[in-house]
Amino acid sequence: MKTDQKKTSKLVEVIIFILFALGPLTGNVILVLFGVLSLEFSVIPRAILIAIPSFMFPFAIVQLFSGAISDIKGRFPVILLGLFIFGIGMILASLSFSLMAFIIANVLAGIGFGFVNPVLIALLTDIVPGPKISKKIGLLGAVANLGVGFGPLIAGQIINLSWRYLYVIFLSITVLGILIIFTIRKSQSATKSDDGIRTFFSHLAQEIRRLPVILLVISAFLISHTSIATIIWTSQSFAEVPEVIPVAISGLIIALFGLMGFLAGILTGFIIKKKDVKFVLVVGLISLFIADIFLIIFGDNSFEALILTSIGLLFMGFAGGILVTLVMFFSQTLSSERRGALAGLTTASLFIGNAFVPMTFKPFYDSGGIFLVYLIILIASVLLLAALLILYKFAKIKTK
Repeated sequence: MKTDQKKTSKLVEVIIFILFALGPLTGNVILVLFGVLSLEFSVIPRAILIAIPSFMFPFAIVQLFSGAISDIKGRFPVILLGLFIFGIGMILASLSFSLMAFIIANVLAGIGFGFVNPVLIALLTDIVPGPKISKKIGLLGAVANLGVGFGPLIAGQIINLSWRYLYVIFLSITVLGILIIFTIRKSQSATKSDDGIRTFFSHLAQEIRRLPVILLVISAFLISHTSIATIIWTSQSFAEVPEVIPVAISGLIIALFGLMGFLAGILTGFIIKKKDVKFVLVVGLISLFIADIFLIIFGDNSFEALILTSIGLLFMGFAGGILVTLVMFFSQTLSSERRGALAGLTTASLFIGNAFVPMTFKPFYDSGGIFLVYLIILIASVLLLAALLILYKFAKIKTK
């Protein structure tokens, strides 16, 4: 019996990691699709930017509630609902012949994966022993960062055949996830509660009034306006000079950004367990400011500056991998009773930030180009530094 339970637990872990990578893959392939979709839908490349908030806003807003709902009604039903809606979005995206249809597909995908993303984090910490949580959260963060980087790289290759195949692949992964989760759910005892909407809002209200949770939410939002903003607007600046920096090169640079985040996530999980949170936090913040300095001084969308720009992006990817993993870890250790609610609040803040990135930085990009964008990212980095240091002081996280 114990052997069967262990096998089931491992299978759950595997599907959690696969599905957790699916959200970043879906949300970030757009970074190399500006050109091909603008031709497909007969619009200018910058018009395709609307696809980012179309996915990110519903994705983020639903996560405000989905984690807390899963605390009350169980993890598996919420995940299955989300995958079903997400799958419909993938079908519509693969069949889109206008920008409006593509936007609607992204809205559905965002809603669907909003029910999945934070619940996967809570489910993982449900089945993992306490001492191993930091390691597993580190791996989860690593997988997410790999999805951020390799989504555009994979897309850059597949669009040579057809960009529609991307969404067919995502749909196939979704269907596989539904089948596995449904099968596992049948073999698990029911975990849902009869508590209703009052308990749901009570969970959220109790958490959002706590200072560490407020700081966690602010930190997650600001991470989007540093690491994610950097890769989105650098990609946009590359897309405007395709004759200088081809899509294949842009995709490779984004992949390296994601690879650094992947390595940082793995290292973060191990170092938290072996050393402490403070050490990891310091490394992440130092990497962040090294990236800012490189990009402000050397960053450009010219071919001559490509190597130095790439070095800045590598440091930014490493910093983002550490800091995203840290806030995920905080969300699962600040309250053992309401892990779903905290995971939802944290990931919602992260992706609300992502959704605002195109709008927040557009005026600066239009008036001062990529240099001014990097300068504003430096300001956001200073604010993030303050929020994370205060969070660390008040969180009182025990790692051993």
